[in-house]
Amino acid sequence: MTEHIIEFVARDRTGITTVVTANGVTDADTVIQAITAGHSGYAVAASGTRPAPVRSLMALGTPYLFANWDGSKRNNLHDLAFTAPIRTLPPTPPAGVRLRMAIVATLTSLFGRDHHRV
Repeated sequence: MTEHIIEFVARDRTGITTVVTANGVTDADTVIQAITAGHSGYAVAASGTRPAPVRSLMALGTPYLFANWDGSKRNNLHDLAFTAPIRTLPPTPPAGVRLRMAIVATLTSLFGRDHHRV
């Protein structure tokens, strides 16, 4: 049986979707099938501990990947999720200011800039 060490995972709102090992990137469904069939083993090398096995568990009729190296009940595999950089947006003006800006932009586009001067 081939043993793979998971380095990172990708997830979305439904859970783990992809795992990254030294051998490449594999979708979670393929990993679950390999674990269930006994073809491959997956583990997570948490710092300071021996590799924790990754298991395929069932919840609400759907299989998912689970690893636990700290003894808690939570799925530590989520700790390996790649986090996207956070993008900050400029502050949005209040609604009244946005309305006035929209009115000015509309009037300017309709009448042009120089028509309001006498």
